[in-house]
Amino acid sequence: MKKHSKPQIRLPRRDFLKVGGAGVLGTIIAASTLNRAGAQTPSAENVMANMKSLIMGDFNPNYATQWSYRLAQALGYLQEVGISEFEVILSEEYMPGLIGGSLDITHGDTSEFFGAGHASGLPIKMISLYRDSEWWIMGTRKGINKPEDLKGAKISGGGLAGRNTWVMRQVVAKMGLDPNKDVEFVPTSGGSDKRMAAVISGTLDGASMFPRHRAGLEGAGGKFIFEELTTAPQEGFASMGGWLEKNEDTAYAWVRADLRARQWLFDPANKERAYKIMIDLGFEIPPAFKKLYSVELDQISPDGGFESAEAMDRFVDDLSQTGGVPKGLDWRKYVDMKYVWAAQDALGIPRRPKTL
Repeated sequence: MKKHSKPQIRLPRRDFLKVGGAGVLGTIIAASTLNRAGAQTPSAENVMANMKSLIMGDFNPNYATQWSYRLAQALGYLQEVGISEFEVILSEEYMPGLIGGSLDITHGDTSEFFGAGHASGLPIKMISLYRDSEWWIMGTRKGINKPEDLKGAKISGGGLAGRNTWVMRQVVAKMGLDPNKDVEFVPTSGGSDKRMAAVISGTLDGASMFPRHRAGLEGAGGKFIFEELTTAPQEGFASMGGWLEKNEDTAYAWVRADLRARQWLFDPANKERAYKIMIDLGFEIPPAFKKLYSVELDQISPDGGFESAEAMDRFVDDLSQTGGVPKGLDWRKYVDMKYVWAAQDALGIPRRPKTL
């Protein structure tokens, strides 16, 4: 049996989209014939994948974003459930790839899965959560030490209509300031690293940042003036309904292997090996990032679930306020937790959420 010591990574976006587009018609046909009758959740304890080879999609090259399923492959958990070939395609265009059939499962933003499902009418199903919390952090330049110092400040979360700007507005209000009067929100291009650089240079007074920016910002005299961990089922793994109908055993097997890897990751005794595996796979993890072990895990769902249906209701309502999804969207159409529940049962983990 052929094995890869490392998951493969392919980056050819043009070929990726070509293959993805060619399969759209087949996906639509599969969607129209999907059996929608309710089914009992089987035991995932001994389930074996019906597919030997699995193609995984992801949008983010960061090690922490790919941690669980990379560990599942490296620790042999995927092989144990019959998935001996594991390929990773890294692209921001993961939704066309998923819909077109060039991806079996993809990691992505909850808002993308829900929004694409609503817009296309296709059975896009999120089958597991990855990040169920997020850090709300505002980093500020040298000289800004308390909320009052932000009056008249220029603050950015990236695009003005994006979620990060919405979060920064909530943060400003939490600090006792008026986001409409006391500060000015300005748009910036690029990612959070560019926002940090702009704060350090003094072009911005404050910006949306992430835990990994602390060392660089504090080294330049700045600080995290606000940081709070909030409930936000923001990222997960999804497949198409037609693929799931044909490959249900593979979905159960993959989710179980992934959750098993997360349980291993969350054991502090495995911390150093968890980092070494990712470094051996080619990820750059500076010592400063290793200090963020618990901070990163605070954002990752340890069991593939999320707090409650009410928590998802709140999150989707927040998304609708920035146009991320339509107001009143029924997110339950695009979530199927039976794979997670079966894996949780098999691994002796309490079900979360208990119901949708």
